[in-house]
Amino acid sequence: MRDGTPYRPGLVEHMDATRRALLAPESSGALTPGLRAWAAARVALLTGRPDLAATYSAEAADGPATAGATSTEPPAGDPALLDAVRRFTDAVTRAPRAASPEALGDLTAQGLGPAEIVSLAQICAFAAFEARVAAGLALLDAPPAPPAPAAAPGTAVDPADDRPTGEQPTGEPVAEEPLTAPVFTLAQLTWQPRIPAVDAGSLSAVQQAVIDAHATLSVASPYYRTLLHDPAALDHRTHVYNTVMYGRGGLPRPERELATLLVSRINGCVYCASVHGRKYAQLSRDEAAAEKVLHTGGAALAASPRPAAIARFAERHTLTPPRTDASDVAALRAAGLTEVELTDLVYSVALFAWANRLMLVLGDAEPSQRPDGDSDGPAARESCSRTSG
Repeated sequence: MRDGTPYRPGLVEHMDATRRALLAPESSGALTPGLRAWAAARVALLTGRPDLAATYSAEAADGPATAGATSTEPPAGDPALLDAVRRFTDAVTRAPRAASPEALGDLTAQGLGPAEIVSLAQICAFAAFEARVAAGLALLDAPPAPPAPAAAPGTAVDPADDRPTGEQPTGEPVAEEPLTAPVFTLAQLTWQPRIPAVDAGSLSAVQQAVIDAHATLSVASPYYRTLLHDPAALDHRTHVYNTVMYGRGGLPRPERELATLLVSRINGCVYCASVHGRKYAQLSRDEAAAEKVLHTGGAALAASPRPAAIARFAERHTLTPPRTDASDVAALRAAGLTEVELTDLVYSVALFAWANRLMLVLGDAEPSQRPDGDSDGPAARESCSRTSG
């Protein structure tokens, strides 16, 4: 932090460990270190962080030889596999709702198994997280600027406008494909994976150790059993998630949940919006406010300076690339956020660039199956850490 105070001990160490687990695993299979670094670098470039892209490129054993070099050129390999990885990576980065089940089928057709597909999804989602952390922390360290003017009601970002359009790092255009507007709800939902989850009765010793290490994980959850295809990434991700969302002090819990609700709404993650909308309603003791935010976004908070500033930052920082600037930080400071609260906000918003992408590309939210509105139990129903209690 700016005053030299350590921020949430252990967080950076687990971020570094996540990066190593994803980019330089002990066994990479068909998803080689070069492919992994190339995918991560594409995410960073699309998110406006060429410095981070250079870091990822340098991580690859078969990547650029010059430290700090950034290349948009793919590593040597099967052109069909490279194309499938590129298309998946770009869709997950720019518009994760547009990453259809067919995109996973393309990866499978090119020889990637469930473990490699989960690792690739984690790479894309983690790089989206790291890029937003880097961008947000850079804004906090930048010279102060006047606060941004308050947004008029109705000017919040519309998640229905999120579509894969624009220019890629290599210059090729992406076809514009309008997406159906997401239907948000505070009702409890289930989540079904698009690839086979790890069988609950056949966990390896490593997978079981990850489950045992975290009280927030459960084999009853198909989401966690899907992520268990890459147990090291799940292990370190869980440390990061719990530190950011549940660390003591700093940004009040209701405001962290508000930020993640707003991010989930922009990304079109119906499942995460449901979970964190209910958490926000519970912690703020205001279900009506949660419903308004769920359906109208930051415009619902325009009358209150602090929530409005949080909403503006969360929504603008979620876009790809982020559109936040020094005036957004100035508005947050003017609303009374301290340095640790600002840092918590950056990490909370960035964290759900990661969480939403995993939820959206690896599975689908579905209505609860039982007539009474319940499912097979809280662990199976709620697949975000500590959201079922």
